[in-house]
Amino acid sequence: MLIALLALFSLLIAYVLHHVLSHQTLLLQRIFAQTIYNTLQLARLIGPLDPYDPLAVPDPIPDSNSASKISEAEALAAQRIDYARSIVDFSYAGPKVELEDRLRLRALANSRLVAAFGINTSLTSSSVSVHKKFRKLASASINKSRADWQKLYGVCMDFLQCEKARYGRTGIGLAECVRCLCFVVVLVSQFGADDKKVDKNLVKRITDEINAQWLKSKEDGGAVKTSDSLNHDLGMLFGTLKTSVAEENGTGKDTSIDPSEALGLIMPQYETLWRVVLLTYVTAYYTQFDKRSLKKRVKDIPYCLGNADLPMFQEGLRLYPSNNSIYRAATGPGPLKSADVQACHRDFNVWGRDALEFRPERFDNLTPLQEKAYFPFSLGSHKCPAFGGFGNRMVTMLVVSMGRALSPEAGKLNFKDAQLDNHVGINLPTGRDEMENWSWDMVRLQ
Repeated sequence: MLIALLALFSLLIAYVLHHVLSHQTLLLQRIFAQTIYNTLQLARLIGPLDPYDPLAVPDPIPDSNSASKISEAEALAAQRIDYARSIVDFSYAGPKVELEDRLRLRALANSRLVAAFGINTSLTSSSVSVHKKFRKLASASINKSRADWQKLYGVCMDFLQCEKARYGRTGIGLAECVRCLCFVVVLVSQFGADDKKVDKNLVKRITDEINAQWLKSKEDGGAVKTSDSLNHDLGMLFGTLKTSVAEENGTGKDTSIDPSEALGLIMPQYETLWRVVLLTYVTAYYTQFDKRSLKKRVKDIPYCLGNADLPMFQEGLRLYPSNNSIYRAATGPGPLKSADVQACHRDFNVWGRDALEFRPERFDNLTPLQEKAYFPFSLGSHKCPAFGGFGNRMVTMLVVSMGRALSPEAGKLNFKDAQLDNHVGINLPTGRDEMENWSWDMVRLQ
């Protein structure tokens, strides 16, 4: 009888301990999850308060009975995406916004670019005639055949081999290298320039000054002024290059343009390229991607660029959109409207827990919400002319040429930052001034 009572008492104690410990474990899990959530929410307060703030953060980790919570999280993500899209496609300004009004709202938001660079394009002007002329020239410049991709790939490889010969032993500054590479490729593809005759030192000065002017305009758009040294160097460059763009209709006639128009055409393409190319190259070849899968995906480049699907570089544009945010002017008094493209591209509730990872295979089967959340080339009638394949192919060609010429087998990536150097898979900073110290150092053979 005593043994039976002791056994019953032991079972009771075991049940109570199990219940208490299980409760404590669940409580600790929830406290931990809520602490992470509260920390991310606190980070949001560093920036401007906005009830429609599209910054995506994961919701608190749900328990096993949370299907409704997950649906609610996706619904909130969809609202943030709809808000961002309404800014990009101008629907925030009304159900039907005329072209001139759309141009005005965009030009007001981009006025700093006029002050910094003196350019008059579709991005900075409210003139319909300027807009149409710019779109015509821009569309003509990207109407390329398959043979052009092979030629441009050769230009890239020649440029990078020269960089290795000049700087490889002492370390190639990646930001400077990629800026110059993208600028030269734009000169060749848009203006038919002979890359062998392009003064690389002049290109370096021009790209350095464009970068400096861009940073100044971000810091204080009202105080920045056009750069005399940039205008002088551009005059020297285009004084020796063909400054015309082939007509889109294929008549063989060219439209002559002056250096200021040339800069207006170069800026949208060059500026939207170099950061995407640098960050995708570093991620794909050094920090996050399966190297065997990488080689398989790019083995037919550049010959396949005329008709290939390129999910690898769609993923690059997802993580590193050329414009992290797109701005429009308010329809009345008030600050600029901002669509956070990067937040939509990285929302955990849209892309999953691996939203910050480089996984090209996700583009093999996007969900409807993911398709809606992905808009690296803007939306509607104001989509970038590179939409439709050209942008992906250009990024692909540049990244693959970088990966082959400055490969992990031949050199080492040096961030000169302990946190980045020691953590594979870490998220890269995307600010243009945060990449200046990165270098590729050639491996010395013993």
